[in-house]
Amino acid sequence: MEYKLRLITSSIGWGGLERNLLVMAQWMAKAGHEVTYAAVEGSPSWEHAPCFGVTPEAIPHHPRRATVLDVRRWKHLAREADLVWIRAPRDLDVASRACRQTGTPLLVQQAMQISKPKTLWWHKRRYRAVGTWVSGLQSLRTEALENTPLQAPQTHVLPLPLAPRWFDTRRMEAQTARRNLGLALPDGVKLVGTVGRLDPGKGQRDALRALAELPNHIHWLFVGGNTVNNGVDEATHLKHLAIELGVNDRVHWQAGRDDVLPVYDALDAFAMTSHAETIGTVTLEAMARRVPVVGSLAGGTKELLAGGRGIGFESHNDRDLARAIHDVLEMDTDATAQMCDLALSHALKSHPDALIPAWNDLLRQTIQSARTT
Repeated sequence: MEYKLRLITSSIGWGGLERNLLVMAQWMAKAGHEVTYAAVEGSPSWEHAPCFGVTPEAIPHHPRRATVLDVRRWKHLAREADLVWIRAPRDLDVASRACRQTGTPLLVQQAMQISKPKTLWWHKRRYRAVGTWVSGLQSLRTEALENTPLQAPQTHVLPLPLAPRWFDTRRMEAQTARRNLGLALPDGVKLVGTVGRLDPGKGQRDALRALAELPNHIHWLFVGGNTVNNGVDEATHLKHLAIELGVNDRVHWQAGRDDVLPVYDALDAFAMTSHAETIGTVTLEAMARRVPVVGSLAGGTKELLAGGRGIGFESHNDRDLARAIHDVLEMDTDATAQMCDLALSHALKSHPDALIPAWNDLLRQTIQSARTT
């Protein structure tokens, strides 16, 4: 059955949260649903929408605690829909109020960890208006049940989406991929990579300190845009740190790019160094490309790498990160292949062939349940 879906975000940032909502808008439209996507005019989500085959509808940016006028605007969006779908936590207040007043079921795709209990009266009002809550990992669902008024029947687990191209078995030869990225590396170099914006919370400082403890034939590629926090330019800080640690000649920097698939094909190992990544689409991408992964045992990364799918290290611990890098690069061919096979098997749950039918079933359950209550 086809439904009228309203996917809405007021986020003015650009990252996995925003990108994944656009992917779902694209996939749901291809699945035959009537999809309307709304974003703040001029925001990155608005600008990127056409790249996903989506024509965005404009909404104004609103405060986290929405005004009566904001709710009225969202009621207009919700009134003609079978379901409203949000991902940004800042939209929960306005979406819950609008959907409660219009009777439109609300689906929330969890984007952040919920580490603190939500027990105040307005928390209860917001979460009781949620028809379906979707977490990308079981650990996130457990966390949501422990720290919010959500009840188990409201909550479900579906992984983040990955496009079919990530699973293309025709992986580019590493040296070719490196040349295509403009990397002129000596023979025998082992290349570790990290993909994500340069930010103190992403752990690139830990990566540089770990690199200083590793042999000279190990290099590190950082791919991601810069962040400026409170006047501190993170890219400049990291480059100064690399010089200070004596690893500048083994570090390679590339700005953020729309297509990062070739990056993974150039790597001998991928490192998820974030201090608390909710899930980490980039980790799933590396797993889909059969790149051995090391990751900090914090946030959702711990669950992603469980069961032999990768090697973990203690978050904020550069020495343990160095140990994990050493271990993954010293694995024999059979052990590496086994790890990558396990990782790929898990990542395949994010393939549209597996994911779209599951989403269709969940949409049907959510909408039909709302219509019978």
